[in-house]
Amino acid sequence: MPQNEYDKNDTLLNNFLDRKTTLEKETLLYSKIPWEIVKNGNVIDFGCGNGWFCREMIKKGSNQIIGVDISEKLINKARELNEENNNEKLKYYITDLDNFQLNEPPFNSLIGSFDFSFSSYLTHYLSDLESFFKKVYNLLKSNNGSSFIFFTEHPMRTSTKCIENKFINHKFEGDENSRMVWPISNYSEQGKRITNWAGSKGIIKYHYTIETYVNTLIKVGFKIDYLGELKTEEGQLLLDNCGDLSIESNRPFSLFIKVIKN
Repeated sequence: MPQNEYDKNDTLLNNFLDRKTTLEKETLLYSKIPWEIVKNGNVIDFGCGNGWFCREMIKKGSNQIIGVDISEKLINKARELNEENNNEKLKYYITDLDNFQLNEPPFNSLIGSFDFSFSSYLTHYLSDLESFFKKVYNLLKSNNGSSFIFFTEHPMRTSTKCIENKFINHKFEGDENSRMVWPISNYSEQGKRITNWAGSKGIIKYHYTIETYVNTLIKVGFKIDYLGELKTEEGQLLLDNCGDLSIESNRPFSLFIKVIKN
C-alpha cells in the first residue's frame, strides 16, 4: 500500500507547510538548473508537495509546469495557491510515484515533452528505483540537454536497520574526550527499512547505496553531471523534529545528483 504520511500526520503536514524557501536560498540547486532550457521550457516536479518549486519555475519563465504528489492535502494546498495566482501554465496531479504508468493519463500525453525534471526527497521511498528513473528518462525530451536533478536522504542515514538510529557518545582511542558519532551498519544490504520519523511510526523507506544510484542512472541512459553530499540545515531539523545542528551537521543529510539525458 502506498505511504501517505502527510495526509495522516497533521504535525508533519504543518511543519512542511511552514517551511519558507526560494530557489535563491537553495544555492546549489539554483546554480545547477539549466536555465537556458528551463526558461520558456516544460518542467515536471515529482513529489511536488505544496508546489513551492513549481511556483518558482513560473516566476522564472517556464512555459508548462506539472507537479505530482501522493498527498491529497498537499496537492489541494498547491492548487489553492495556484488559484490565487491564476496560473494556467501550472497543473497538479495526485499520483503514487512508486506505481504510476506512462501509458495512463496524464503521463501518456506527456512522454518526451519535458526539458527539466526535479525531485526532492522522494527516491528513498521508492521500491523500484530503476523503474522510476526509466520513466523520468522517457518523459524528458531528447537531444536538447534535458536534465533531471534530485535530492534524496543520504545513504549513510538510511542504511541502518534500527527503527530509531541515533547518535551515540563514543570515545576513540587516543582522544581525551568522547564525542557524538553516527553509527553506520548494513550499508551494503540494500532494500526495505522501517523507521520512525517526525512523529510517525513504521515509516517504510528503501536504502540504496551511492553506487546503486549512480550506476542505475547510467544504466537507463543518463549522463552524470554532478554529485554532491549536503549537510543538515536548520529547516530540515524543524521538519524532522530532531536534534542539535552542531551534532547533526557531523553527518551528511542528503545526496544531490544532476544527470543529463543522452
